[in-house]
Amino acid sequence: MLALATKVVTDYGKVLAQVQPGLHGLPESLLPHSKTQIRNAIFMLLENLEPEHTALKESLARGYVYLAQFVPDADAAMLAKEPASANETANLEVSNEPAMRLMNRIKLDMERALEELHAFGGLSPVK
Repeated sequence: MLALATKVVTDYGKVLAQVQPGLHGLPESLLPHSKTQIRNAIFMLLENLEPEHTALKESLARGYVYLAQFVPDADAAMLAKEPASANETANLEVSNEPAMRLMNRIKLDMERALEELHAFGGLSPVK
């Protein structure tokens, strides 16, 4: 089981190395495994790492939080659209309310991930 968890997390790490996580949302289709599989693999590795592997634990914790930024492809496409004019930029809050809601959901999911990590064992990817 640890070998499979390591492979899942390694595959996910390769994806993270290719993208720049942010609050803009990334398409789930980029993920090599389901979000559930990746979450479970990260927790399995965290449970089995020796206490002295703090840098690796922090890296896994960051990856866990970044996972919240992967959203359904249609949602990622909606967030990828940029305003075409200054007028659209000024009215972004009104005209793109679904995108703003999605960004807020991503932020909330990231906060939940931090809380889960803290409940798991006081882990925090932020120093």
